[in-house]
Amino acid sequence: MIYSISKTFDWYLMDIMPVVEKYAIQQKKGYHGLYTHTAAVVFRGIDYALALGQDTTGVVLACAFHDMARTHDGDDTIHGPNAIPLAEQVMNEIIPLDFGTRESIIYAVKNHSLNLKAPDYISVCLRDADRTRLAWECGYHPNFFTTPRAHCVASGTANEYLKFMQKNMSARARSIIELGESY
Repeated sequence: MIYSISKTFDWYLMDIMPVVEKYAIQQKKGYHGLYTHTAAVVFRGIDYALALGQDTTGVVLACAFHDMARTHDGDDTIHGPNAIPLAEQVMNEIIPLDFGTRESIIYAVKNHSLNLKAPDYISVCLRDADRTRLAWECGYHPNFFTTPRAHCVASGTANEYLKFMQKNMSARARSIIELGESY
């Protein structure tokens, strides 16, 4: 599925997010919240996948699942692997996926917070989308990013990207998620 950022993000909010919310352990709001951080990671993942000319389905799902098992905002090296059974439940419920895409999503979610070389665009887009906020908070380091679009976004400011998000998001999407400083 390759559509605009807005149309793809609306698909996530209407069809994917409600099922993710049903299984997720993570907070709804806050620093790693479903309606804050995860929604922003999905949006950036869509942006980065489209910039690569890639299908967005696997990226949307990997980004949606990446923090499902996060129970706190501190350092948590097991939330990725712990999210896999939850992600599998969601995938079984929402959309038929070929084996390769499903395995790529599982790998991306399981390893998104590790410093491993990403094997495919799904892992690359998730990792870049998740790390972008850290670049805004702690400083941009080019060696932490892979996609050209992520380099551009991460080396800019959060406020610049917030404006881009608002411009490329439907009114309905803006009413559902919370955009702010920590997204």
